[in-house]
Amino acid sequence: IREEFRTSSGPSDSGGNSPPVTIHTWLERFNKQKPRSFEKATAPVDAKN
Repeated sequence: IREEFRTSSGPSDSGGNSPPVTIHTWLERFNKQKPRSFEKATAPVDAKN
């Protein structure tokens, strides 16, 4: 796991454009999914209460 993370974080080792783009895309997806997950998580909590 450590080696994989190191390789993914190492832009000099695996092309500097690949890792940043992947992180940026992941962040964008997470940001888009965050509100949906939050709403879904709030719905059941409200219903339980």
